[in-house]
Amino acid sequence: MKWPFLQAITGASRAQLHGGLRLPRDKPGLPLAGDIRTLALPPRLILPLLDYRRDALPPLVQVGQEVEVGQHLAAGVIATASGRILSIEPRPVIHPSGKLAPCVILEPDEHQDNDAACYEALPAITADRLDQCGVTGLGGAAFATADKLTAVARSGSPLQTLLINAVECEPQIACDEALMMCDASAIIKAIDVLKRTTQCRRCVLAVENDKTAAISAIHQALQAHPVELELMLLEPVYPAGAERSLIRRITGRSLAPDQRPASLGILSINVATALAAYRASQGFPLHSRIVTVSGEGLPEPVNVRVRFGTPVEDVLRQCHYSASAGSHRVRANGPLSGFDLHSLQAPITASTNNLGIHRIEPAPTSLPCIRCGACEDVCPEQLLPQQLYWYAQADDLSGSRRFGLDSCITCGCCDLVCPSAIPLTQAFRHARDAQREQARQERMAALSQQRHQAREQRLQERAAAREERRRLAKAQSSSGSDPIADALARARQRRKPRLSQAGRTSAPAADESNRDSPPASATEASVKRPDDGRP
Repeated sequence: MKWPFLQAITGASRAQLHGGLRLPRDKPGLPLAGDIRTLALPPRLILPLLDYRRDALPPLVQVGQEVEVGQHLAAGVIATASGRILSIEPRPVIHPSGKLAPCVILEPDEHQDNDAACYEALPAITADRLDQCGVTGLGGAAFATADKLTAVARSGSPLQTLLINAVECEPQIACDEALMMCDASAIIKAIDVLKRTTQCRRCVLAVENDKTAAISAIHQALQAHPVELELMLLEPVYPAGAERSLIRRITGRSLAPDQRPASLGILSINVATALAAYRASQGFPLHSRIVTVSGEGLPEPVNVRVRFGTPVEDVLRQCHYSASAGSHRVRANGPLSGFDLHSLQAPITASTNNLGIHRIEPAPTSLPCIRCGACEDVCPEQLLPQQLYWYAQADDLSGSRRFGLDSCITCGCCDLVCPSAIPLTQAFRHARDAQREQARQERMAALSQQRHQAREQRLQERAAAREERRRLAKAQSSSGSDPIADALARARQRRKPRLSQAGRTSAPAADESNRDSPPASATEASVKRPDDGRP
């Protein structure tokens, strides 16, 4: 059956994807029964106080405070369960560096209502509601969705393209496909509300053409709830789901490394993020996501819904991971674009889409680069990875930026094809972390310089005010009056009341004592005879 409101485009695009890899389909744990299991709450939730740039956020709560689900713990960070705050302390998080980050340790209440709405329903999706419900990108970058909607509104021009990204071409990651298989009807309703909210001229739902069950579910949902959109069916070439690559492939327009899609009239969001935005308009905060868990030591791979803040160790335990500690390594966010975890106590966040358990094997020995150019052929951003690697190894950040460090999406394609087994992506991640740290130091230095300049200005203003007071005093003193005489006059004026009061109290007593005695002569008053005993 065909629907006139649905324009299906199979494998067509305005610009072909440069590079990339055609990998065998490996989508474990798909919910064939149409149901996704929700894991139980752990005894402790660990909620990192970080934004999408990995910068620390000041907490808005205190230790011992009781919080409700959806309450803001920091700007953009909400409590994913009701409970009591036990501590605010550094804890390991899911990051390639393995560094600690400030986290809120929350003890959940025993009884939680997972489906309770915290706010009243709205007819449209607003940026304030998205921020209120803590909706962030669920596609990997965890960018605040409210900021994307606000950027579109500030652009001043109508939205050209609403792009719903359901392209999930990395092996062993199937959370978006599982979501479309189970909640296709809600996804279509979410797209409809987003279309009406943004008033977009074009709406595209991009998905790989090998997701047959998910595509069938989308078709059935469209039959029940017609929405005018383009269903773009793409060849599963990794990493076709990267935002800049997908925008270039769908619209034929390219984004600079520091350019946002809103500047081109494009709003690009992940399919799970679109559903989370719709649920936020209905009053539900974003407190969980679907995670694909697969690999060694599991009875079977699964896609499960996990509450944000749940430690990885607890997720593996509830998925019946039975291998002994230290026998496997756990990799987060995919076998290619992901990284090995340093601690299983790191919590699940909005950017965690996959946990892969792999057997520990010795790392291959890296050999010198042979200049074969294979990494350049597969790079989706058309970079020169071998040149970029040399600058990254030398800690030359200016050279790394010149060769496109900001454009690298750390997809791992270059690692997979390198015959010398050089860890290119790892070097790029370290260089990017160093670049972020340098940028942070520069921001702090600029802030310190601003504070120093403001202090110097205050001191100059105070000195100028003192000098003005001295000038005015000098001008008054030079107007013809004698400053010494003026000072003496002021002193006499201050003593005059005391002298007059003393004179009034002593004069009557003197008059009374001298009333009956004759006045003494001047000689008697001035000469005193010696007391020699003579009469």
